[in-house]
Amino acid sequence: MAAGYSTSLLLAAQFRLIERLQQPEFKHEPYYLIKLLLDRGESLVTPGTYQQYKTSDSRTTYGYVFAKRSVTPGAARAYNHSLAALGDTQQVTISNTVISGNYGITLKSGGRNLYTREEMLSKDLESASIAINDALEAVVAAYLGTYKTQTSAAVPARFGVWDTTNYLVNVPVSAEKWFFQYIQEVMSINDYDGPLDLVCDNAAWAIFQQFANQGAGNETNTGWQFNNMNIVKSRRVADTGYGATVYAMPRGTVGMVNRIPKENIEGFVGKAQTYSRMSDPLGSGLDMAVHYLETASDSITYGETQDLIFEYENSTDYGLVKAPISASANYSTIYKFVLGS
Repeated sequence: MAAGYSTSLLLAAQFRLIERLQQPEFKHEPYYLIKLLLDRGESLVTPGTYQQYKTSDSRTTYGYVFAKRSVTPGAARAYNHSLAALGDTQQVTISNTVISGNYGITLKSGGRNLYTREEMLSKDLESASIAINDALEAVVAAYLGTYKTQTSAAVPARFGVWDTTNYLVNVPVSAEKWFFQYIQEVMSINDYDGPLDLVCDNAAWAIFQQFANQGAGNETNTGWQFNNMNIVKSRRVADTGYGATVYAMPRGTVGMVNRIPKENIEGFVGKAQTYSRMSDPLGSGLDMAVHYLETASDSITYGETQDLIFEYENSTDYGLVKAPISASANYSTIYKFVLGS
């Protein structure tokens, strides 16, 4: 295999293979983590949108929420009661990270090739898009593991054991059938009684699928326990030390903000450079800034002279945000659950 598409130069009797034979080369995961957090991050900022506030790459952004004030309950009424302290707010710094991938083609690439210049560029864009999304999906999974809560209310023995070293709830294997109900109840014990977002590894997803499809007509109806849960899977949640792994969080308390420079939004065409935008071709929902650069070359494409190189870069800014808890930095709305090995 050689660079510059020289492998498919029209030198002999050549033909294209059918589409499905190249699909394994461009296989990729469905990017459920990116999609979930982008959806939850869509309305994190009010009023307006994150893009309206983050108008420059170098501009720091802060978000604010109220902090709960510590109040000591009294045991009597008094005419001269006094306020011990005033309330406060919490500041959340939203840090942005740029992720990018380049792709391109040359003017003379399709001159004597089995594939057209447009087809080559399209596939190179797909390669760059897969690389960007693969890297970001891994970042999101790592974020859940890094920022999981290190503190939990006491867990009843029936539901499992709170591991104070690894910061997770270890549910006994014997409770596999009720794994998801126990997750819901432990979250309830921690005062999270609303809808939950659950991120599963493949093992937990298989358990979910098995018991969600045990309907009312079966000997044991286990499907009811999945109410009020939004459940997604990702192979990036890999934990070989346990039988299954789930990250649970109150719906909407963890999200991702996404933005691109305003020059790309407005569009700009220069003499040799262009600024534009596109939606992620793989459908993740990411907004991509497109930068185009054109340069001349005499030797880039298998001996062709006076060629032009069309170089592109897709990039986007992302920031991961979770609800702050004023009690301690060790508190988080992200809880890790495992099924004992």
